[in-house]
Amino acid sequence: MFSFDKRVIEVDCPLCKFPNAVSLREVRFGLTIPCRGCKRSIRLVPMDGGLAKVQRAIDNFVLGLPKKINIEI
Repeated sequence: MFSFDKRVIEVDCPLCKFPNAVSLREVRFGLTIPCRGCKRSIRLVPMDGGLAKVQRAIDNFVLGLPKKINIEI
């Protein structure tokens, strides 16, 4: 339903501190990316499934919304 996957965030390299743009999909799958600064590999590690929990909560909220909304002016 709702997806964060295309959102981009910046992750600083733990070695050289160069900011690297990554998608939340890359983080969710725990991919390894090359640092654009020092070229070392950065393993993206999602913390405690937080993104998946937020996505489920939003999906459940949207599913609970009424199908029709009447607006009176």
